[in-house]
Amino acid sequence: MVNIWPEEYMHNPNIEKPIEEIWDDIDNYSFEDRYEETERLHASLNMVVPFPPMKYKGKFLKGFFYSQASRLLLNKYPELQEIFFVIANSMFSSYPRNAKADYFFTCYKNEAREKYYKNKHPETKDIICLPLQDADFLNEYYIAPVPYTPKTIDVFCVSTPFPVKNLPVIAFALKEYERKYGRRLKVVYAIGKRTAVRNEDGTFDYSKVEDYGKKQLQYVDEVFEGKTKDYIDFYPYIEYRDLSKYYSAAKCCVLGSLIEGKNRFISEAQSCNVPIIVFKDFNKYTRGDFPVFFGNAGEYVPEFTPESLADTIDKVISNPQNYEPRKNYLEHYGRKNFVNTIIDANPYYAQNIPDYEKGKTHDNFWVDLACYDNYQVCYHDFLYDKKTNLSHVVGLPNIEKLVKYYYQKFGLPWKYD
Repeated sequence: MVNIWPEEYMHNPNIEKPIEEIWDDIDNYSFEDRYEETERLHASLNMVVPFPPMKYKGKFLKGFFYSQASRLLLNKYPELQEIFFVIANSMFSSYPRNAKADYFFTCYKNEAREKYYKNKHPETKDIICLPLQDADFLNEYYIAPVPYTPKTIDVFCVSTPFPVKNLPVIAFALKEYERKYGRRLKVVYAIGKRTAVRNEDGTFDYSKVEDYGKKQLQYVDEVFEGKTKDYIDFYPYIEYRDLSKYYSAAKCCVLGSLIEGKNRFISEAQSCNVPIIVFKDFNKYTRGDFPVFFGNAGEYVPEFTPESLADTIDKVISNPQNYEPRKNYLEHYGRKNFVNTIIDANPYYAQNIPDYEKGKTHDNFWVDLACYDNYQVCYHDFLYDKKTNLSHVVGLPNIEKLVKYYYQKFGLPWKYD
């Protein structure tokens, strides 16, 4: 299959095509292909095991894992499906490419799109589609509000400077805000690029950033007429352990994209109880009626214009009492909800977990006993990173070691050395 990035969708919220053609355009791109075929990216491949296989008192229960390289892994280790259900992840709002997978991450529940896709690709008819992506596997206890943190940041962003993120639109919105509301916003923006340098005087050296991002940052400098640091405090990179401090200091978080995957940044913001601001057209073709966020966790920007974004920012930061992001987020997301969504979608688990109750696998006594017997931690601790060597590894060599571990633990022949 071709792998064509849908560039025309990055800055245009109104594509004049039948919805089926739009879905096809989006599905023409998947990061799976890039990660599988590029040796340089093999170091970034991951395998995440939210629910491990378990054998307890003579009963065996399959686990599940997700990866952006699920196709590569199944081609190399086909016996994995004897002990795991496999979840394919495109890392985009497209449907994944691995037709041998048991589940697809599809970001959102969209029955019309799913029906169209499975009719077009009948080999995927039995694959379970999940309204999830890796961005939803967020540790809601680690990424959480930091108590007694003053709200010193008006707008916080964690986003690459690549064109899909529409950074110049945010820049124009900041100028428009100053013109319309008579004050300059305090904005902190982390671009996730260690190649950039934040100088002591607040200026930002992005000369070594890739060209795609560099051009966007140059455009921002033009918008601010060389006075960028007066409007945006750019950071090259904020360490993950420090992110919650920045979120907690923010009055709102803004995402400028119109199309991408589920987006981890807005999940982290909500988990830290910060209202999010997204364009109402964000991923609208893949979402259908499915929301970007639930309840009063944030606001949608009505129009894809700087003025509309500026007005929405003012609405949110002027009325903080109107939003309950973390409450709404945890009703639907967080790791326990993530696991329950996957397990409840598959009849296998209802039939094979003793005393199964929908939405309560994380509290199941048999699961807890089985997990401890197999891995020497209760299931809650396994889910929340007390066994990261068995639950989340990065890089092809580490993935191979983890696969070998599970093969040997559950009696599968290892023939790959």
